Amino acid sequence: MTTSAATLLPRAALLGALCLSQGCQYTDGDLFWVSRNKAHMPVWVRGNTDSGVFVIFNHGGPGSSALFEVYREASPGVDTIGDISPLRTLEEDYAVVYWDQRHQGNAQGNADPAETTWEDFAADLEMVVDVMNERHDVDDVFTIGQSWGQSVATMYMTLGDRWETRQSKLTGHIDYKGNIDSNQPYRIAVPKGTVIAQERIGAGDDPDFWRGCIDFWKATPELEDGEDFYRHFDCVYTAMDGNIPFGQRLQTSVAFTLVGPHNGWYHWANSRASTSNAAFIERVVEASPLLETAHRVRVPTLMIHGAYDLVAPPEVGQWYHDTIETPEEDKELVILEDSPHGAIGADRQIFLDRIRGFLETYRGRR
Repeated sequence: MTTSAATLLPRAALLGALCLSQGCQYTDGDLFWVSRNKAHMPVWVRGNTDSGVFVIFNHGGPGSSALFEVYREASPGVDTIGDISPLRTLEEDYAVVYWDQRHQGNAQGNADPAETTWEDFAADLEMVVDVMNERHDVDDVFTIGQSWGQSVATMYMTLGDRWETRQSKLTGHIDYKGNIDSNQPYRIAVPKGTVIAQERIGAGDDPDFWRGCIDFWKATPELEDGEDFYRHFDCVYTAMDGNIPFGQRLQTSVAFTLVGPHNGWYHWANSRASTSNAAFIERVVEASPLLETAHRVRVPTLMIHGAYDLVAPPEVGQWYHDTIETPEEDKELVILEDSPHGAIGADRQIFLDRIRGFLETYRGRR
C-alpha cells in the first residue's frame, strides 16, 4: 500500500498550488495517489472532513472519471461548468471521496485492461478506504456505486476471501442507477426501448436509426461482445435523449483541465484504452459473478433508480433490493419518477434529500 506524490501530474500540481493559495474551488481538498498492481490512481477528498462522515464515490463507465464528476455529473447532467454534479452539494455536510479506477479517468501506470480482474477493483477500493483512514479522522464510511460503479462497490463487498472484512469497514452503501451485470438490464430494456423506437418511427423522427435499433434487438437475444454492448447503448442513450454532442464534451473537458487536477487528455486516453480493449469489455459483458455473490451484502443500503432508465432499469434495483441480505428495515428502493439514467429536474433534490436522510440515519451506527 503506497501513496506517491511523484505521480501527480506536474501541470496539476503547479496549478493546484497556485489555486489553493487563492482559494480556488476546483483544487480544494486532499489530493493523493494510491498505487497497486501497475496502477496509480488519484483520490480526491473534498468537503466537510470534520463531519467524520466520508462518502466514497465509485464512478461509472467503464471509462468515466470521478475527478470529472467534481465539475458535473457525467450522465445525464448537461455539459456545462455551471450545472455541477449533485454530489458536490453533499460536500457542505460531509466529506466526498472521488477516486479514478485503474486505467480509467486520470489514473496512470501501465495496468493492462486485458489483465484486470474483478478482484483488482475490490482490492483497489479497499486500499482507498485504508489510506483514507490513515490520512483523516474517519468515523463512518459510505460508498456510492454509480452505474458501473455499483459493480465495483459490489465487488468490494462480496468477492474473494476478504469480503466480510471489507464490508465491516462500511457503515452503509448507496446504489445510484447501478448495474452488476450487462444482460440482466439488457433483457429488461429491450421491450421498453422497442416501444420508444416504434413511437419515434411513427413520428418520423430518424426512422432509419430506430428501425436499425429494432432489428438489432430482434437479432440479439443477449449481448455477446463489445460491439453488441456499444450498439445497444447508442440506442438506449438516444432513446433517453442522453447523448451529449462531442463538441460540448470537448469544450468542458478542456475547461476543467485548465481549472483543476482533472486532466482531459488522460481521461480520453484511458477511456479509449479501456473501452476499446476487447478482452476487458467481453469480461464486462459476460455473466457477472456478482449475480451469485450479491446476496452477501449486509450493510444498510439505499437504492436510487430512475423510472425511465434504460441502462439500469428500476427492475434491476428491485432485484438488488430483494437479493441482498441486509435486514428489511435497513434497505430501501427509491424510484425517481421523472428521471432516466440519473436524477434530473426536481428529482435531483429528491435524490439529495434521500441520500442525506440515509447518511444521517446510519452515521455513528457501525
